[in-house]
Amino acid sequence: MSDRGGRRRKPHGARPHARVSAPSKPRLALIGFRGVGKSAIARRLAEIWQLPLLSLDEQIERNAGMKIDQIVQTQGWPAFRDLEYAALQNAAASDRLLLDCGGGIVEEANGLRSERKIALLRERFFCIYIAVSEEKMRYRLSSLSRNASRPDLTGADSPDKLLEVFRRREPMYLELAHTVVDVSDTNIGESALRITQMFK
Repeated sequence: MSDRGGRRRKPHGARPHARVSAPSKPRLALIGFRGVGKSAIARRLAEIWQLPLLSLDEQIERNAGMKIDQIVQTQGWPAFRDLEYAALQNAAASDRLLLDCGGGIVEEANGLRSERKIALLRERFFCIYIAVSEEKMRYRLSSLSRNASRPDLTGADSPDKLLEVFRRREPMYLELAHTVVDVSDTNIGESALRITQMFK
């Protein structure tokens, strides 16, 4: 995978890119798979940077008046992905925002690549991929308790099945990312610090 300058982008085990400049009117988006700590890192970054924070999944639930699993059960995945795109469009109109994206932001229903969401994120946000090694991903997925508010991605949210989804999505995360931050060896506070140091 290459970034917009044609440079080869390193895989998820790579160290963060050196010296990345933040946008003058920052709209930043954290992307990555479930269980990597995006939401906790986003909360810490929002405090440090004094930026408004928006969880896209929570906004979708507020807009719909129901939890995500209820949306999927009653309306189906295509309807949820349409709601996700609509919420992303609204977020993209903000002048200053830190956006916490759901793990499926790069996809449409049935695991298909989402050209519309990827294009909007590229154009309107500085995207930070929160990456972990596959070994660490397996450990975190095994440690996660079943979250009843999350709909099954594969019909059975076993670590092996979720790893298959992660492997499918990671090339899209890497393509979308303006920079990659490996948090395999950090806690939440250290992860946030690693990100903020990139913008000095």
